[in-house]
Parts: sequence; structure tokens; C-alpha cells
Amino acid sequence: MANRTEEDFLGKVEVPSGAYYGIFTVRASKNFQISNSKPSRDFIRMLALVKKSAAQANLECGNLGNSTGKAIVRACSEVADGKFDSEFILDAYTAGAGTPFNMNMNEVIANRAEELLGGKKGQYKKVHPNNTVNMSQSSNDVIPTAIRLMLLHQSKEVISEAEKLAREIQKKEKEFSKLVRAGRTHLMDAVPLTVADELSAFSSSLVSDAARISAASDCLRMLPIGGTALGSGINTHPNYRKTVVRRISENTGIPVKEGGNLFSLISQTSDFLNYSSALRGLAATVHKLSNDLKLLSSGPNTMVGEYILPEVEPGSSIMPGKVNPSIPECAEMIANRVIANDQAVLLATLGGQLQLNVQTPLILQSLAESNLLLANGIRMLRIHCMAGLKLNREKIAKNLGASLISLTALAPYFGYEKMSELVKAAQKEKLSIRKVVLRQGLLSEKEYGRIMSPDKLTRPSLREKLTKKPKRT
Repeated sequence: MANRTEEDFLGKVEVPSGAYYGIFTVRASKNFQISNSKPSRDFIRMLALVKKSAAQANLECGNLGNSTGKAIVRACSEVADGKFDSEFILDAYTAGAGTPFNMNMNEVIANRAEELLGGKKGQYKKVHPNNTVNMSQSSNDVIPTAIRLMLLHQSKEVISEAEKLAREIQKKEKEFSKLVRAGRTHLMDAVPLTVADELSAFSSSLVSDAARISAASDCLRMLPIGGTALGSGINTHPNYRKTVVRRISENTGIPVKEGGNLFSLISQTSDFLNYSSALRGLAATVHKLSNDLKLLSSGPNTMVGEYILPEVEPGSSIMPGKVNPSIPECAEMIANRVIANDQAVLLATLGGQLQLNVQTPLILQSLAESNLLLANGIRMLRIHCMAGLKLNREKIAKNLGASLISLTALAPYFGYEKMSELVKAAQKEKLSIRKVVLRQGLLSEKEYGRIMSPDKLTRPSLREKLTKKPKRT
């Protein structure tokens, strides 16, 4: 493969002659061969649109010549559309502040714009990566700006999937609204509840999680663009910032804001941490839901076995007929990863020093992965598990009948101590609570039936008037 020679203040480097990237990208690609992972395509697109907006703003402010500015704008549009995806070759883990990402973009845009103006790649006579493409910018403001835009874009799908799962669960609440089952706390028998009540805890949590992510994403609309190196706006036109913010909103379709303290927006990454924390909350709900689905479907013959999950694949390479809760297992692992990524974002946030936090590449990679995993994982959980959820009604009735804790409903009539005695008696004689209560003449059959009705057991209710005044012990 033929090469061209490019030179910077560190010396000369051979660059593939057909490449739109240049010397900085080649150096970075050799230095940072880390993970075989690349930055999110959404980030590349948003960074290209930031560059496009910057060029348009510089045109409006009179900083760029018309033909040069238009060539850069066209090149940026082509990059945003994915025409040059193969030119972004850098590893996701790279130098601090994402400077290599910025320069990779600058070089690709510069060489394409140079080409559009009749020049050749690597000449940089009409369009220079630093002097023209990066005009009025710094890696320190464009990289966090592009990350914010990426997160605003990706958050819509995460929120949508969380809300869709909540609605799917709400369908199951209606389907199972009257079915009473034994509750469990500390993994031990507890008072009854309806299956709908149990499921409603998850649909409600998911709706709240989605709202928190939406609120956290709103904090990302304040952009650091225009602050350049550290927030002072050095080397920018007085009208540049308001113009570039307006152009970003137009080009991305994302409402963004100009206000805020630029020094804070560049040196602090707490908005990213806040967003990550909201994702962690959703992951915790997904983890709890997945874990409960596994527990309630466990066995099914020797454990709880009350929920019946869709059978999506054989569960064992050695045990014939075994089916595992594969979907909740995967969802739980996804949740664990998102929670781990949140810890990475926390540590990256703590890594900020003085006027800059250089750990934005780690924040970028962690949050992009978390968004992707949550959107796809929640969709998987909805389609391949919750939509096909069924109940083993016979097992639910059997377990409810075997539970002695339903007598909690009798405690207001006879007292905690008396009920504790009845539990011990029922356990010792292997009798149901009903039989023990009736045998001791504490209640009539009708009174017992009214007090222990599903509505009384699962909702607030007035106390029954008994024919015999109960003795409290």
C-alpha cells in the first residue's frame, strides 16, 4: 500500500495515501492499541455535527471564507451520514480529554474538504485540521459537547424501552388482578397480596426510573461549546457561542442551551455522573425484577414454581428437558455491568484536576455501553419474558393455603401473642390456621370467611363485628 508523508513538530510519519485521517491519528493508533473497541457511532455522528455547526458559526461570524466554510460543512455532513466511518480507527481508550478523537475528526474533515476544493489529501493548503476545521474550538469543549449530545440522543430509546416494559407489566396486572398469592419477606412466608400488587411495584419503579433519566438528561442540554480550552472562550468571536449553540440545535434536532458557567461545564463532569446514577437506578430495578422472576419460577417442582416463564432455549447440555430462566439471567448480568459502569463514571469524575477532567473517554465509553445494554436488555426482557408470563395457579393456591402468616389478619381481634400461639399449634399438629381457629371456637365459619377474604387480606378494611367478644391475651 502506497503512503504519503506528513510532518508535525515531532517529526515525519507515513500515512496510507488513501486515508482521510492524518499524522495525529496514525500516532494515536500506534500508541493506544488497547481494547479493540471503538467509540460509539452516535458519538462520531454528534462530533461531526458539532464540527458542522462550528463551521457554520464561523462563517456567520466572518471567520471563514465562503468556499472553505461550505466545503467543511459539506464534509461534516458526509461524515455524519456515515460515508467515512472506516476512517475513524482509534481505540475507545485513548489519551486524556479525547484529543485523538477530536484530531481524527479534524483530519478526516480537512482532507475531505481539501479534496472538494480541488486539492489532495495530506496537503492541507486550503483546509487545515487545526487552523480551519478546529477554528474557535478545543478538544476540551467539543468532546464533552459531543458526549452530551450522544447521551441526549441515546436516552430517548432507554426511556422508551423502560416505559414499554412498564406497560407490558401493567397488562399482566390486569390479567392477574384478582389472584391472591403468599407474600414473602426475608425469603420467608409473609401476608398475602395479589399478583397484580406484586407486579405493580415493578411497573411503578420503571416509570419513576424513566422520569429520573429524563430529568438527568435535561441537565445535559447546557453545552460547554464556546469555552474552548478551559471556559474563557479564548480565540472565539463574541457572537460565536450563541451562534454555534443555535446551529447545533438545528443540525441535531436536539433542544440545547447556551447558558451556564463554562468553567464548570468544562472542568466538572457531575452532569455525566448524575445521568449515570439515573441509569444505575434503572439497572437496579431490572436486576430486582430479573431476580424475582428467577425465584418465583424456580424449581418448578421442588421450589416456588408459581411463575411460568417462556421457554426460550434448552437449559442444559447434560440434563434432558431442563429449561433455565435464560432471559432474566442475561438481564441481571446486563444490570450488573451498568452498575459497574456507573462506578467507572464515578471514579472518572473524581479524576478531574484543576480546570479540566481528562477522563472523558472513559465516561464516553461507559455511558454509551450502559445506554446500549439497557435499551437492548429491557427490550429482550419485555419481548421474550414478560409478554409470555403465565402463572401456575394450582401451585399459587397450594402455597397460599400452606402459609400460616395469613393469621396476621386476626391479630387485631385476638392480639399478637394469641396468634403466635396459634401458629405454633398449627405447626405442631400440621393443621391449617382455619382448622385451629374454628376448633378453638374463636370465630364462626362465616366470620372466618369474611375476615380472611381476599379483599380483607390485601386491602385496608374495617374490622368485622364478631358475635363473641374476643379475649385478647
